[in-house]
Amino acid sequence: MSKYRGIDVSNWSGTIDWKDVANSGIEAVIIQASEGTFYRDPYLQEFYDGTKRNNLKIGFYHFFNPGSSPTPVEQARYFIDAISGLHADIKLVLDLEQTGGLGNYELTKQAIEFLKEVRRLSGMDVAVYTYTNFAQNNLYAGIGLENYPLWIAQIDTNAPQSNPIWGDKYAAWQYSDTGRVEGIDTNTDLDIFNETIFLDDKKHIPGTRKEESKDKRVIYYTVQDGDTLSEIAKRYGVSVKELGSINGITDVNLIYPGQILKIYPKEKREERKKLRKKFYSTYVVMSGNTLSSVAGKFHTTVDELVQLNDISNPNLIYPGEILKIPSLKKGPSKSI
Repeated sequence: MSKYRGIDVSNWSGTIDWKDVANSGIEAVIIQASEGTFYRDPYLQEFYDGTKRNNLKIGFYHFFNPGSSPTPVEQARYFIDAISGLHADIKLVLDLEQTGGLGNYELTKQAIEFLKEVRRLSGMDVAVYTYTNFAQNNLYAGIGLENYPLWIAQIDTNAPQSNPIWGDKYAAWQYSDTGRVEGIDTNTDLDIFNETIFLDDKKHIPGTRKEESKDKRVIYYTVQDGDTLSEIAKRYGVSVKELGSINGITDVNLIYPGQILKIYPKEKREERKKLRKKFYSTYVVMSGNTLSSVAGKFHTTVDELVQLNDISNPNLIYPGEILKIPSLKKGPSKSI
């Protein structure tokens, strides 16, 4: 059976030089796509583009939040939506390492429900990631989970131990979480991927990439437990002051898990600086105004107002809101 040198990555890996990764001998990569129904990895598209450009085999995983809400079906839909329009060489993976307070039987049922829905939505085969101790103590044997290929994590051993669900069988083995790989500045999970973790053919995940994924001007980052604003700012090459200003943060020492931060890449920040230099006046939104009508009033465009005022929803402005108006435009028309 052929074996492939692999790694798995998430936002914790930071920016990666995928050419160096490929040159180091890595052949396959599994990328975190999502968690629950609240988090999409901000590096997903960047990692996907890099792996594809360097001819690495690609897969995706979803970190499962078991319990009553969100349901397994809702999480499956969220996962597929996150990776819609991409291609995969590796079976889509459920990352199962939390109980959510559920007993073995109910947890296993929820995992199977998620896997079935992912398969139904994508038309693709699926697999399970977990670690040996979890499989030995938190899952229920004999109700179908054993039918899905296993990607098992067990560190610092010659081979994974047996467990009640899959026995000694596994399709992939994560054998280190402190590996060093050229092109990655942090410790990296190292894996051995067997043929059984791969799809028969490269598959296209149904759907198309969402507009926000195509728009390289704005990144949305969900704050994780342990994050600080300075660490996030450094990761994206932006100052703490600007990151705080963009997101209306008055105390830069106070951010919380689940908070969504808007981050502008360098190109976008340069656009904003140019617009700020043009800006010369303000307009107070009146009842009945739309962004389109304000743009027409000042002979500018909706897009320019959106960029200048950091507007996330162009269809939502409210009376009393103060809008910045670009300069070098003609004066306002007589009516709105």
